[in-house]
Amino acid sequence: MPITAKQTKNSNWDFNVASEQLLRQDGSKTPIFANVRTDTNEILGTSTERYGVVQNEDLLGRAESAFNSRGINYERNVYATDNGAKMRAVYDLTGDQFQTKVPQVGDIMGYRLTVQNSFDRTLRVSFALGLMRLVCTNGMQTMQKDVDMVSKHSQKLDLDSLITDAALDKALGFLSKSGDVFGQLASTPLDDELGLNVLANLTKKKVMSEKVRERVAGIWSNRSDLLRSDNHDANLYNLYNAVTQHLTDEVEETRFEYANRMSNQVLKAFERSAGSQAQFAKLTKAIPVVDSEVVVTE
Repeated sequence: MPITAKQTKNSNWDFNVASEQLLRQDGSKTPIFANVRTDTNEILGTSTERYGVVQNEDLLGRAESAFNSRGINYERNVYATDNGAKMRAVYDLTGDQFQTKVPQVGDIMGYRLTVQNSFDRTLRVSFALGLMRLVCTNGMQTMQKDVDMVSKHSQKLDLDSLITDAALDKALGFLSKSGDVFGQLASTPLDDELGLNVLANLTKKKVMSEKVRERVAGIWSNRSDLLRSDNHDANLYNLYNAVTQHLTDEVEETRFEYANRMSNQVLKAFERSAGSQAQFAKLTKAIPVVDSEVVVTE
């Protein structure tokens, strides 16, 4: 089978980085190393001798080698921020075998691999497989921890050991069953008020910030107009869609790891609630939400 990859290439990620030990004014060595772009001589971050630079090209090459050996077609988009200090690549796998349907609502999910790297120690090296709603490209997370292949930057890091053939095959197998998780959420009804209670409780537990709660609440309360979906029923699935829509539109591009962590925490809470009446009652319990613009005087 021929390999076809539609690639959107951002030249700001395609460079090499060298680790250079910094010197004091007297010429003596410091314990600090600078991670330097070799094409511009710009320092992207600092580290210690234990830190291992992982080149973006090597990281993406490992992912693509794994796909190519299996005859998997994909579309790739690469994003770089902070002058290249952070890199995120998204691989959307193409073909019917890399899609799954959500029961009850009929949404089609595609498989997506997200690869990330940094030279300023803000992001770990990671390969994360998840699902993408094809109707709107919101990134959906699965519950399986084995889907994430993550490592700190170190001199001992071996990319071939991080994303192994066995790990990739196992992850792809998990994704084929993940539609059932979202189907369970779609079968858990809410109403407008309960949905807002859920967001308030997640904010109280510090799963999301107050700012995120307000933005997601706006989508949820006006989902017939704002939620990019053919189905606007009030249930846990569409509340999760509102969360991922906000994260995709306003957070993910510059703070992917934060958005990914929040999405996963929300999904865990929702799945527990969908399978337990006691957990559902706790998640939907009304709590007071303080409006910072309201001042109470005696």
